Amino acid sequence: MQSDVDVFIIQKQTTLERYTRSKINIDFFDYLERDNQTPVPLQEAHNEHTKSRDILLKALEKYSLTYKIFNLDELSSNNICYYNDKCKNSGLNPKLKLVISLGGDGTLLHASHHVGGDVALLGINSCPAHSVGHMCPVVPNDIEKAIGCIVKKEYSTKSVRRIKLEVSRKQILPLALNDVLLCNRHPAATSRYQLGIFSSNFTKEFGSEKQLSSGLWVSTAAGSTAAISSYGFQKLDLLSSQILAAVREPYTPRNESLQLKQFSIDGDEKSLLFFSRMRQGLVCVDGPDSCAYLGFGDTVKMSLPKECAINLVLDFFGKVPLFPIDNG
Repeated sequence: MQSDVDVFIIQKQTTLERYTRSKINIDFFDYLERDNQTPVPLQEAHNEHTKSRDILLKALEKYSLTYKIFNLDELSSNNICYYNDKCKNSGLNPKLKLVISLGGDGTLLHASHHVGGDVALLGINSCPAHSVGHMCPVVPNDIEKAIGCIVKKEYSTKSVRRIKLEVSRKQILPLALNDVLLCNRHPAATSRYQLGIFSSNFTKEFGSEKQLSSGLWVSTAAGSTAAISSYGFQKLDLLSSQILAAVREPYTPRNESLQLKQFSIDGDEKSLLFFSRMRQGLVCVDGPDSCAYLGFGDTVKMSLPKECAINLVLDFFGKVPLFPIDNG
C-alpha cells in the first residue's frame, strides 16, 4: 500500500473496546460477573493503552511526522493486503519506511504480515502490566525518546527470518514470523498427512513420513519461545535460520516409532512439504486469524528464504532502554 504519510501505526483493540463497545451477541459484563471478575482491570488496561497512544501521536506530531492509524479489524475492512515478496506494491509502504505496532506481541505479529523487507517494524508495548511483549522493546515512558531516535536515524534493525507458505490451492497466506499450525479443522478429528523434508528449492527429498496426530507445529527462531517451547526446544537466537517442527499428540496404532516426531532443520538448506490426507484440513499462521483450508492432496510448502525476512527495530544505540528483548 503506497502512501504519502511518514508512518503507519497498527494498534490493538482493547478487550473493553472489542467486547463492550461493539455489536456482539453477548452481555460481556454479565459474563464477567459469573466468572467472578470485575471490569476494573479491563478498564485499567484500556486506559493505559489509550494513554500510550496519546503519547505516541503527540511524539509524532512533535517531530512533524504524518501518520495513519489502523486497528486490526480496519486492516481487513480497508482491504490492506498481506506483504508478498512477488508483488512489488504489496504491504504497507510509508515514506519513512517505518510501521509501528502499538499493543503486544499479538498486535506485532498481525502487523508483520503487512510489512516487507525494506520497511522496519517497531513494537511498542502499550500496556506492559497487562500485555506480553517479547518483541516490543519500547514501553510507554520511552516512546518519545524512541521517536526522536527514529527521526535522527539513531537506531538499528535485526533481520528476522519468516516462513514462506505456498499452498497448492493458491490461497494467500502471510509470512509467518512466529509459527504455523497444520491440523484438521475439527479439534476432535485426527490430522492425517505426510511430512517431507526437502532441499530449500524442493528439488531433492531427504525423507518423508505419513503421520496421524493432533497436528503439526512449525516454528521460526522468533517463535521458539511460543507454543513449540512446550516440546522441550531451547530458545533460539533471534537471527537463527533454524526451522523447528513438533508433532502434536502423535498416534501410532501399531506402536511404530515416528522418525519425524520432533526435529530442527537449517532453513538455508532445507524446507518442509506438508501433504494433506484430510478432507477438511487447516493451516494457521501466527494464530487463528490467518488461515487457509486444505483438502485431499493439497500441499503446503514451507521455506525460510532470506528475502522474506523482516527488519525489527531492536536497538537505539543505548539512548532508549530496551525491555524486555535480549539483544545479546
